[in-house]
Amino acid sequence: MDMLGILDVPLYVPLAVAAALFLYIYGTRNHTYFKTQGIPGPPPYPLIGNITGIRFFHALTTWKQQFGNVFGVFQGAAPCFVISDLDILKEVFVKSFSVFENRKKMPLVPYPLNLGVFFLEGAPWKRVRRIITPTFSSGKLRRMCNAINDCAGTLTRNFSKVIGKQDGVNMKEYFGAFTMDVISRTAFGIKVDSQNDFNNPFVDHAKQMFQPPKFIEPMILLNNMLPALAALLTKLGLGLFSQSITSFFDEAIMEMIKQRQNDSKEKREQRTDFLQLLMDAEIGEAEGENGHVANGKHSVGGLSTDEIVGQGTLFFNAGYETTASTLNFASHHLATNPDVQEEAYTEMKEILGDEEPNFDNIGKLKYLDNIITETLRICPPVFVIHRRASETIQIKGLTIHQGQTVIIPVLALQRDPQLFKDPNSFKPERHDEKSNPLSFLAFGYGPRICIGMRLALVETKIALVHVLRRVKFERMPNTKDELTFKQSVILTPAEDIVLKISPRF
Repeated sequence: MDMLGILDVPLYVPLAVAAALFLYIYGTRNHTYFKTQGIPGPPPYPLIGNITGIRFFHALTTWKQQFGNVFGVFQGAAPCFVISDLDILKEVFVKSFSVFENRKKMPLVPYPLNLGVFFLEGAPWKRVRRIITPTFSSGKLRRMCNAINDCAGTLTRNFSKVIGKQDGVNMKEYFGAFTMDVISRTAFGIKVDSQNDFNNPFVDHAKQMFQPPKFIEPMILLNNMLPALAALLTKLGLGLFSQSITSFFDEAIMEMIKQRQNDSKEKREQRTDFLQLLMDAEIGEAEGENGHVANGKHSVGGLSTDEIVGQGTLFFNAGYETTASTLNFASHHLATNPDVQEEAYTEMKEILGDEEPNFDNIGKLKYLDNIITETLRICPPVFVIHRRASETIQIKGLTIHQGQTVIIPVLALQRDPQLFKDPNSFKPERHDEKSNPLSFLAFGYGPRICIGMRLALVETKIALVHVLRRVKFERMPNTKDELTFKQSVILTPAEDIVLKISPRF
C-alpha cells in the first residue's frame, strides 16, 4: 500500500493493527464494571481477565490484604465478586441459599464425573444429595468404625516399623494409603491393602487426580475467553482432570457394579456401604420413578448407572485426598508444637485409657477436636469455594446480578487477623472460645456443606488416637515452622512433609 508515495506498507500491517485494536476493545469492554461502582480489585488483562489459571486462587490472599473483604475480579470479560465479609456470606450460604444454591459452572469436568454431587445443580443436585445423605447417618458411621479402626491399626504398625529412620518418613504416603484403605472399605466394601503397597494402582491414580494435567493453564485461559469451546475441549480430553485417570476409576467402579448385580438378594441386604446405597437407588434406563423416562444420564427419582459411577469416582478421590491432606498437615503442626502433641496424648490417656476409639467416645476428646479444627483453619485442603447467583439480588448495598459468581477465599479468610489473633500461629486453644461460625469454612457452610464432613472427622480422629498412643512425630533438621504451598487445585505443601517417628515409650 503506497501512502502519499512515501511509505510502502503491506496491507496486512494495518489489518493486523485494526484486528489487535478490535481485540483489545472487545477484551476490555466490561473492565470498568467494578470501577464505576467504586469496588476495588486487581487490574484485569485484556481477554483473559484475572483468572489466569491455578495461580489465581493462590493470589487471593495477597489481594484480600490489598483490597479488603469485597473486591472484584474478571473471568475473561465476566465480573466476579470475591467476598469474605461474614454478613454477606451469611446471606449467600444460608438466608438466600435458594439464590446461591449452585456453584460456578465448571464445564471442563469430563463425563460422568460431572454427574458427581459436587458438580450438579438445581433439582438433580437435590435428588442426588437426598439419596447420598443416609450414608453419613450416625448409625452408619458407628458401623464404619470397625473398618476404620482396623485400617488405623495397620497405619500405626507401619509407623512403628520406621521408628528412628534417619532420613525421616514422608507423611503423605502413609496417610494417603490409610485414607485410601478406609474409603475402599467403608464406601465400596473392598480391601485394596494400599498401606502395604504404596504403589497400589488406586493410590497412584488418586495422587494424580489432583495434579493439574499438561496444558491446563492455557485450557483455562481459552475457556475463559471463549466459553463456547468448553464442550469441545472436554471431548478432546483437555479438561481439569486427566481423562486416563478418571477412566481408571470409571472402569473400576463399573466392574464393582457388575459384580454386585450378580449378588443374591440376601448378600445385597447385608451390604451397607456407599456403593450399595447408590445401587439400591438405581433405576432402569428406560423407566424412572412413577414411570418417568430416564436416559441413562439423568433420572427422576433414583440414580442412573452413569450417576452411580460419577458419585463413586468423586467419592473415591475426594475422600482420599482431603482427609490425607488434613492428617498430613496435622502431623506437621504436632511435630512443630510438641507441647500440643503431649497435651493431646494426655487427654486420650485420661478420657479413653486403653479403650478402642469409636463414634461416641471420640466426641469427648475436645482438645483433639481443637487440633483438627486449627489444622483445617490454617491449612484448609479446599482453600477456595464459590457460589453462583440464579437471580439478581442486593445484599448490604451490593448488587449481585443473575449468573455472577461469588468467590470465597477460604484460606485468606481463615488467616484474617481481624478474625483470628496471630493467625499464622498454631493455637488449638483458640477454639475453646465461641466465634462466628462463618469464620471457619474448611467444609463450606449451609445446605451445601461438604456431605462427607462427618466421616472425614471420625476417620481423622480415630487415626490420630491410634498413632499418637504408640509414636511421636518429631521435626527433622530442615523442618520449617510455617508451610508454603505449591500451585495446585488442592492445598499442597511446596515440599513433602518429612518427619522423624519416635516411640511413645
